[in-house]
Amino acid sequence: MQRRRDLGQAIVQLRKERDLSQERLALEAGIDRSYMGKIERGERSVSYDKLWAVCDALHISLAELILKAESVRRGTKIEPRD
Repeated sequence: MQRRRDLGQAIVQLRKERDLSQERLALEAGIDRSYMGKIERGERSVSYDKLWAVCDALHISLAELILKAESVRRGTKIEPRD
């Protein structure tokens, strides 16, 4: 359950860094807004396909999302690569 929360928090941080609303991210990812909220709160497991859709909407790779979730878990900050 904690890993789902870490992943959700990573998505929230990335979304906010891009100045996207939850509704806009959900729309761009093709996910229902209420489901996106549950993903962000760590209340739902998310499929591989939906993770890819979220990454595409955030314009990041799946690897970048996982790294961000790891940084949330460890309480560290990962700087983006050039």
